[in-house]
Amino acid sequence: MSKPPIYLNLLKIQLPIAGISSITHRVSAVGMFVLLLPFLALLVLAANSEEGFILASYYFEFYLVKVFFNLLVAGLIYHFVSGIRHLIMDLGYWETLMAGRNSAIGTFVLSFIIFILVTLKIW
Repeated sequence: MSKPPIYLNLLKIQLPIAGISSITHRVSAVGMFVLLLPFLALLVLAANSEEGFILASYYFEFYLVKVFFNLLVAGLIYHFVSGIRHLIMDLGYWETLMAGRNSAIGTFVLSFIIFILVTLKIW
């Protein structure tokens, strides 16, 4: 019987792709929470008046605003696709190791494809 490790070095632990997908799902939720507030403020500004709409449109001409908006969209897309994956797993499907691995890879690939298509529309 081997001895358990005394300490855990998180940099040396190699998670399976399904674990990385699960952690990325949580990280995308935190990122969306942080990024939604300024963009909701822009939405309220744009909805209040014509001048507010012009000002919000002006902000979206800045490169950094577009980058952060792209990050928000990427988080929304990944969180949605990964959430669908988790719901399917809650129904009892894709519960084997191979199916979990393949569904995690599929989540990353599908999210990336949708993100590229949406990004082309944004820019």
